[in-house]
Amino acid sequence: MPVITITMGKGQASKEQKKQIIEQFTTQAVEITRLPAQAFTILINELNADAIGVGGITLEEKYATS
Repeated sequence: MPVITITMGKGQASKEQKKQIIEQFTTQAVEITRLPAQAFTILINELNADAIGVGGITLEEKYATS
């Protein structure tokens, strides 16, 4: 059972956008591997801005200074 994991910041995608991500990643994986769609599990992990660091600072800090 292949698992595709997507990690993004919390609030970066709406419920509808996450549905599209799941559908489109599954479609592409099926086309590439020729496995049935039912074989794939898609996980979307959403992280708070204080749990993501870029360039040595959290996104929360980066947004606060922008």
